[in-house]
Amino acid sequence: MKTLWIAAAVALSSGCSCDDGLSTTDTPEFRANPQVFAFGRLALGDVEEERVEVFNDGQGALLLGDIRLDDGSSAGELELFVEQDGALVAPPDTLEIPGGDKEPIVFVVRYSATDERPDSGAVRILTNDGSAGEEGDVTLPIQSGNAGGEILIDPRSVDFGEIEAGQEGIEGIRITNTGRGDLTITRLQINGSDDFSIRYQGETLSGQLATPLVVASSEKIELEAIYAPQVLGPDSGELLIESSDPVEPLAAVNLRANGAAPCIAIVPDDVDFGSSLIVEDRGAPTPNRRPFSIESCGTTPLRVSRIEVEGADDAFEMLELPEVAEGEALFELAGATPDEDFPSEQVMVGFWPLEMRAYGATAKVYSNASVAPVEVSLFGRGVQNACPIPAVRRDEFDVPPLEIITLDGTPSMDPGGQVQRYEWTVVSRPDGSSSEPVEVFENPTRPADGGLEDDTDTPTAFFFVDLAGDYEIELRVFDNLGQVSCDPTAVATVSIHAVPDQDLHVQLVWTTPNDPDETDATGTDVDLHLRHAMAGEVWGHDPYDCYFRNSGPDWGVEGDPSDNPSLDIDDTNGAGPENINLSDPEPGVTYDVGAIYFRSESTFGLADIDPREEHLSLLTVRIFARGDLLAEVVDREVDSVDDLWHVARVTWCEDFQRCPEIEIVDEVTEGF
Repeated sequence: MKTLWIAAAVALSSGCSCDDGLSTTDTPEFRANPQVFAFGRLALGDVEEERVEVFNDGQGALLLGDIRLDDGSSAGELELFVEQDGALVAPPDTLEIPGGDKEPIVFVVRYSATDERPDSGAVRILTNDGSAGEEGDVTLPIQSGNAGGEILIDPRSVDFGEIEAGQEGIEGIRITNTGRGDLTITRLQINGSDDFSIRYQGETLSGQLATPLVVASSEKIELEAIYAPQVLGPDSGELLIESSDPVEPLAAVNLRANGAAPCIAIVPDDVDFGSSLIVEDRGAPTPNRRPFSIESCGTTPLRVSRIEVEGADDAFEMLELPEVAEGEALFELAGATPDEDFPSEQVMVGFWPLEMRAYGATAKVYSNASVAPVEVSLFGRGVQNACPIPAVRRDEFDVPPLEIITLDGTPSMDPGGQVQRYEWTVVSRPDGSSSEPVEVFENPTRPADGGLEDDTDTPTAFFFVDLAGDYEIELRVFDNLGQVSCDPTAVATVSIHAVPDQDLHVQLVWTTPNDPDETDATGTDVDLHLRHAMAGEVWGHDPYDCYFRNSGPDWGVEGDPSDNPSLDIDDTNGAGPENINLSDPEPGVTYDVGAIYFRSESTFGLADIDPREEHLSLLTVRIFARGDLLAEVVDREVDSVDDLWHVARVTWCEDFQRCPEIEIVDEVTEGF
C-alpha cells in the first residue's frame, strides 16, 4: 500500500480595495502554480512533500470550499489544516483570497511509497471562478512514481559556430521521454533572432502545434535547429518547448551563432541635417557638420576599409578621414567585451547646399562584417537663414536626489527670426535612472510616476532627479523656418550633480531583458528593504523593516521623525529606482539591506505572453554614506516570486574615519 496525506498553509492579506463588498465588475481569477503534485521515483519507505500555490489574479475575492482528496488507486487519508500563529487548526468551511492580494494559499501533499507501483489521485477544490473549471470545480492531479511523461533534452545549449551569410547551419536536438507515460509536446517557439528556426521530419514548426508531437515512454525524437543568417554577425535566441511534463512544462534551449564574428552597427542609421545654411561655393568651409558612430558589436575586431558617399550632386562629403594606402583599413576597432560599451569610432559628414532645396545621399561603409556595405542615409535642406542659438537660464545644479529641476531655455534667440521649438534631451545619467523632462507631473507628490510629455512649444520643462550621480541635459532649438541650432552653438548644456544629503542613502535599480519597454505601466516589481537590528531575521511584516508597506517607521527616539527611515520611491512596473533614506542612523546598530522579488510575471502589455511566466531580472543596489558611494553590487540575477536578495550589512558609529562598516552578503534565498 501507499499513503497520501495533504496539508495546507494559508497566508491572507487583511486589505480590501472595496468598501461594502465585492463590486459586480470585479471577478476572481484562480491560478495554481504548479498545476500538478508531481512526485518522482521513491524508494520504499521514503516520504516526499510537494507544494501547489493557489493565487488570486483577479480583483474580486476568490472563495475556495469543498476541498477534498480523490485517492484514485491509492489507499490513504487526507488531513487538511490552516496554519494560524504557527499552529495547525481545522479550516473554516470557506477559504478566501481578497482581490488584488499577492499572497497565495499553499497546499502540500505528502507522499509515502510502500510498494513500487505508481500512484495517482487528485485534489479537488470548488471555487467561485467559473472559468477555472466546470462550474468552478478545479482538479489538481497527483502523480507519483513517474506516472506521466518526463522530458530530457540534449543538448540544452546549441552553438552553431561561425556560419557565413547566405549559408545554413544544422544542429540536432534530441528529446527523450524518461517517464512512464506519454510525453506530449504542444508548442515549439523561437525567441530572439529570426535567423533561427526548427524543423522536424522536414517540416518547419513554429508556435502552437496543430498536431502535437507525442513521444512514448523511453522513446525519443530529434529536432533540427537551423541557423541561416542574412548578414554576418553574432546572433542569439532561445527555443521554448512546451510539453506535458508536470515538473518542467516549459523548457528552454539556448541558441547562439557567430559569437566570434565581426559585427558593425551605425548610430544613428540616418543623418538629418534639417534646414542648413547655404554656402557660397563647394570649396568654401561649411558650418553644416553632423557625426555618426561606427560600433564594433562582435567579439572579433572590426576592420572598416572605406566610406563612400553617393548622390546629391556632391553636396555631402566625409570629413577628416585618414589617408591610407590601397588595401589598408581606415581604422580597426577591437571586439566587444561583455558588459562594456561597444568600441566605436565617430566620423563626420559635411553638407554643402548651394541652393534652397532638399538634398539626399547615401554613405556606404565597407567592412569585414558583411559582403555588402552598410548604408547611412543623409538628408538636408538648404536655407538662407542664420542658425538659432540655444541658451539656458541656469546651466549647473548641485542638488540632493529626489529634487525637481526647472529646465529653462527662455534666453535662447534667433538672429534672423524667432525660436519656436525647444527640445531637451538627457545625454548622460547614472545607471538605472529613467527620468525624462516633462511638461507637468501627473501627481506632483509622486514625481517618480512621470508626467505629460514635454511640450516643445514652451521653453521650460521639469526634470525629477531620481538617482544620485551626474546628469547632462542638452537643449536644441528650432526657428520659424525649421532651422535647428548648429555649430558653433549647436546645443546648450545643463549639468546636474546629485549628492545625497542624508547620512545613509540606499538605492535599487533593476532591468528585465524580456521587458520591451521598462518605462511603461507594466513590468516587474522588486521591493527595496532596510532592516533594523531589532527585526532579528524577519523580512517584511515587522515595524523594524522599512519597505513599501512600512515606508516611514518610527525608529530611534520615539516620536522624533529626524531619525526615521523613509522609502521615497516605490516603483511597481519596471526598472526602478527605489530609494530609502535615513538621516540619523543609530551608533552601534547594524542595518541589513535587501530586495525581494514581489512580482516577476507580466505580459509586458503584449498579447502573446503568458502572464504566469516568470522572467529573469538583474538587480543593482548602491549604498551611500554622507554623500559618498561606499558599496555597489550589480546585476544580481533573480527570476522567481519571493526571491530574497540579502545584499549587505551596514554597521553605524560616530567615528567618520572608521564607520560605517559595510559587509557584502550577496545571497539569494528562494521563496523566503
